[in-house]
Amino acid sequence: MPIINSKAIASAQGDTPPTMEDFLAGNEGDSVLLPPDANLEALAPRLSGLRSIDVEFPAFTDGRGFSIAKQLRRMGFEGALTAAGPLIPDQYVYALQCGFDQVKIDAETFERFGADDFTAALDAFSLTYQRGYIHAAGPSVNVFEARAAARSKK
Repeated sequence: MPIINSKAIASAQGDTPPTMEDFLAGNEGDSVLLPPDANLEALAPRLSGLRSIDVEFPAFTDGRGFSIAKQLRRMGFEGALTAAGPLIPDQYVYALQCGFDQVKIDAETFERFGADDFTAALDAFSLTYQRGYIHAAGPSVNVFEARAAARSKK
């Protein structure tokens, strides 16, 4: 599975992390794979011991993982956060804005879009709708701030 971040595109390395259920049942490990309906309160006591979290996206139409990423960052998680699933280039920048460090997409999706589409997505939008979702590799101003700035110049 290709891994895409704002710096490079690489092939996935290493093992798939344990599921949340397996991780919580054991007393070891520093990585976990979360389902899109994960109960983050159950994970909270062990969050500080995690180095990396993968969040599953079962389909590109399922956006629950974006909310999970934002919640994990608000809970103080500072480790590597990966969106794993068939995300499309349009969702790539939003994933970064929500707190993901990278996306791990399936081979079929990568063949359909390719590296150039994901790289171009970083510059596809100059504005974002959400306040507080700014990312260095994506839009730097939200729509509302841009409108307010334009009105103040008149």
